[in-house]
Amino acid sequence: MTTLITSLPPLAVKDKHKLFLAMQDYYDKIGRFLPNKQIIRTPITAPISCKKMPHAISYNEVKLWQADPEDHEFRTKYLADLPDFLSSYFANKYIKLLQSQGRQAANSFLRHTLGGNIHARLNLVNQQYKTNKSSALSINFASEFAKLPTLTPHCINELSVEIAHYLEKHIQHLLDDRTFCLSANEIDAHSLEHKLYVAILVELKGINIDPPYFNDYKNGKLTNDNCVRALAKITNQEWWQKKLKTRRDYQHEHLAIAVGQVQKKASAYASRTCQSEWREQKRRNQKYLQKMAIENEQTGEQIPLDLQVYKSITNPAIRRVELMTRMRGFEDLADEMGYHGAFITLTAPSKYHSTYAKGGFVENWQGNNPRETQAYLCKIWSRIRAKLNREQIKFFGFRVAEPHHDGTPHWHILIFMRPEHLAQAFKIMWIYAMDEDSEEKGASINRFEFKDIDKQKGSATGYIAKYIAKNIDGYALDNEIDDQTGKNLKQTAKAISAWASRWKIRQFQQLGGAPVSVWRELRRLKNQKVANQIIDPILASADIGDWAAYTVHQGGPLVPRKDLKVRLAYEEKLNQYEEPFKKIKGIFAPIIGLASFICTRLINWKLVPKQKSTQDVDLKHRAKRSPWSSVNNCTPQDLSLKADHQITERQIIEQQLKIIGVPNDDLTINRLYLRQNIKINAKQYLKLDNQLNGVHLIISQAPVRTIKQQSDEVIEFEF
Repeated sequence: MTTLITSLPPLAVKDKHKLFLAMQDYYDKIGRFLPNKQIIRTPITAPISCKKMPHAISYNEVKLWQADPEDHEFRTKYLADLPDFLSSYFANKYIKLLQSQGRQAANSFLRHTLGGNIHARLNLVNQQYKTNKSSALSINFASEFAKLPTLTPHCINELSVEIAHYLEKHIQHLLDDRTFCLSANEIDAHSLEHKLYVAILVELKGINIDPPYFNDYKNGKLTNDNCVRALAKITNQEWWQKKLKTRRDYQHEHLAIAVGQVQKKASAYASRTCQSEWREQKRRNQKYLQKMAIENEQTGEQIPLDLQVYKSITNPAIRRVELMTRMRGFEDLADEMGYHGAFITLTAPSKYHSTYAKGGFVENWQGNNPRETQAYLCKIWSRIRAKLNREQIKFFGFRVAEPHHDGTPHWHILIFMRPEHLAQAFKIMWIYAMDEDSEEKGASINRFEFKDIDKQKGSATGYIAKYIAKNIDGYALDNEIDDQTGKNLKQTAKAISAWASRWKIRQFQQLGGAPVSVWRELRRLKNQKVANQIIDPILASADIGDWAAYTVHQGGPLVPRKDLKVRLAYEEKLNQYEEPFKKIKGIFAPIIGLASFICTRLINWKLVPKQKSTQDVDLKHRAKRSPWSSVNNCTPQDLSLKADHQITERQIIEQQLKIIGVPNDDLTINRLYLRQNIKINAKQYLKLDNQLNGVHLIISQAPVRTIKQQSDEVIEFEF
């Protein structure tokens, strides 16, 4: 027997490897019958294959070839058309299964996932972003658009430059064509600008990116001026960079949702790539803010940009506090008016959801992304709101949009209305919420919830406070568990923020009440007083942060926009494309008219690199300047001035000093510009405030504390 075995030729390396894999698969199948079920095996290293590695294969295919070259052709039909970030996910999973469970399990994984429902789900998504080679532009950049979900920001910038340059050359070529230009002068023909716009439409055909003013073009309202503006945009690389970046982000995350990378068992709310990119963007933003400052165009004074951002509503803590203040103010008003609160949850049908909470794909998912689901919820709510208005049911409150574990949004709504209207409102909301796919299983339980607020169990603000904190920064939720993921709510807050940033979804919306934009403009005026009897109480309530009082003075929580006591005042500006837009300039009382205008944004700021030290500014030279500025006719203790757009800051200060009775000489004005407190009498001091809130004098009972960048000397005057 020994002689017979030794006389056999040795096995080839390839055959020996196949034998080892077959033995491994055999022991995997019978392992559960062995006494010791935990079998520890040494991984079988792949042999050196006699085959040559194919040329022009991706990095992920190279990894798979090195792990197992025998099944390369089998894997190619599943992985060839996938973007790199998805093929990397499946390649790593395949290699892990190959090393732990063998070829059969690894190949079955590809066959049952990419060969089954995942392939169909990917087709649903890819069809929405598919580009057709129907124009020269789509043909020339077909490969770039095909791999757009995998492009880096640098590659997107380069692509945007190339597309803008291509279209610019195309327009120039048309202008050089005498026949094309003469056709615009024919009878009943469109203008040259209009024909150029139509020519660009032909070039953009097939890439699923609409040019500017496309809706006006379809409705026959496109003007020659808008044609010129549209042509300026589509030949600008910044416009293309924004469009391509947005599309890349949507497509990348949408594909991740399709393959199950966004779910409770993988990465809830947003994919790991999305969360990583969000964190990196926040880091870059912070680094940029630290390098920049805003500079007063008139005086040259600089303020660190990161400090101003930290003090603004973009700070999550300030944003959360403001939302809670407004919500609490609404609840106080509801108690005074005898209104009752209701907490509503509105969810989309199952076809808008990608995966189940317990795992597994939703079979009837129709390929919607979170933005499309948000649009569906907005449409349902608009129909509900219109019906309630027709039935004379008035309400006010707040709405919070947050994601399910798979990124599909749903709404939490807290509203207040008369107690006798609650039953009718519930019926109306139920009808519209269940209008689509009402017969599906679980619709009556999961799609709509209407809960009366029991004041004995907690306040109405307490009902929604958790959702506000969860969707911002997770404040005070260290010990709270997320119902969607089972994880700590403070940890999931960042994932929710990344989700909202990626899909550009408005998380919080006020329903009814006075506008918060006017509230914020009034708070810029701080502790001023005005002679206007309409504006002054509204200003005072906003200054102390009393949302309920502010709403009452504006006309109540049910006030129509046309009946607001104080509204925003705008000025028209032109952007880089010569498009007019409105910029907030101040506030005014519509009942009185423009005579009540108060400018809240006197100073023009520009973005500049931060200086090493802001103390190096020549303050004396700056104080001698008299730059042009609008006027603030809102000053303390009835120091009101008539609006005069030709008046200067210095003239404003001189006139106010004259009213107070303080000498208005150069020394006084220069010391005010140096942020020094001027003692008027034994108990009152005077200080100039011309930071972000306009130019005005503040009279206080004690010296105003300032950052000690300059001298704190107090100057006394003898009258």
